[in-house]
Amino acid sequence: MTAAACCGIDPGREKFGLAVGSAAELLFSAIIPRDRMALAVSCMASGDMSGISRWGVEGSAMKTSRIHTAYLGGGTGHRSYMEPIARAEIVLVIVDERNTTLEGRKLYWALHPRTGLSRLIPVSLMTPPRPVDDLAAWTILKRGLGLR
Repeated sequence: MTAAACCGIDPGREKFGLAVGSAAELLFSAIIPRDRMALAVSCMASGDMSGISRWGVEGSAMKTSRIHTAYLGGGTGHRSYMEPIARAEIVLVIVDERNTTLEGRKLYWALHPRTGLSRLIPVSLMTPPRPVDDLAAWTILKRGLGLR
């Protein structure tokens, strides 16, 4: 059992990114359809991420301690995410999410180093081959923990 008790959430209209871990380590991340927020909150409250594993992107769904703090990006539609989290008695902290997508892109390339000729192209000119909402959520988690 890994003891991660914090998560970051990058809210969106159609999907949201979720990252579980610490400022130094990403244990599990997912990009989840917005209509599955109740399921995600249930998994956070129980500490069992297997219910959302089908949307997992980085790490693996695991059993953890109950998520006690959720750091929620204060951008697009974040207010609709607040009530379900509060009902689950998870401490909610709103975090400034400006530029988290750009930071998420940088994190993507740090986790998945480029190979071959792509190493010659500046990272700022490259687009990751997948959405990075989960890594934006990890950035939100890091910010919430006071580490930028």
